[in-house]
Amino acid sequence: MYDKTMDIIRFEAAKQQYYPLSLGRKNWMRERDVPHSEVEIPLGHSRYGGPVIDLPPGVVHPEGLRFAGQLDLAQFAPFDSYELLPKTGQLLFFVDIMTEEGQVIYADVKNEDLVRIIVEHEDNFFYGVLIDRIYADVDQWSDRYYLPEEDYEEDDADEHGYYWDYFGGTLRSKIFGFFTHCQLGKEQIEEVMASNQVVLFQVGENEFNDEGVFSVHIDKDDLKNGHFDRCTFYWAQS
Repeated sequence: MYDKTMDIIRFEAAKQQYYPLSLGRKNWMRERDVPHSEVEIPLGHSRYGGPVIDLPPGVVHPEGLRFAGQLDLAQFAPFDSYELLPKTGQLLFFVDIMTEEGQVIYADVKNEDLVRIIVEHEDNFFYGVLIDRIYADVDQWSDRYYLPEEDYEEDDADEHGYYWDYFGGTLRSKIFGFFTHCQLGKEQIEEVMASNQVVLFQVGENEFNDEGVFSVHIDKDDLKNGHFDRCTFYWAQS
């Protein structure tokens, strides 16, 4: 069971992180953090959060939700071994992490036709991070377990002496693969995985989030048919 694997599309963060200009620089910010006005962002470039949003023509920012990211699918589709993603177009994610309600918008539109808007705020997702490297990789179920140090004893080890790692997978940002939620146990994770749900967007703690994992799931058949109106949203605070 520990040798189970799944093909995934992994992605990594660009070095710079940007914040709303109106926020001003704070003493807790890092050296790499800059105002959004100082970052060159090509139209439609894949990103996570932030005040800079590239909307398809005729689409408005969903009321009451925060912009959580957008994906240029032409960058991701070449690494889709399952051939489930649309080959072109944009996926945009908007969410309220307090209620785990959200909206996913898909539009097959050229990047140059997108309409840029700036929405500055100090709420969740006020930081923006560009997505840099995108590549094919493999998710390993064995990453969800660990062997304790000698003389470490607990009652919840499995029959092979392994312990469930609640934080397994949190350092990975990806499409597809195993569900990651550091507040759920093994049985709850396996219940979701046994359903027809697939990971459409997971953003972890690899230079995107300091603490926590944001995930969006979609029914596999809905993804095949290009229907994005029944997605499920998760925020797992580590």
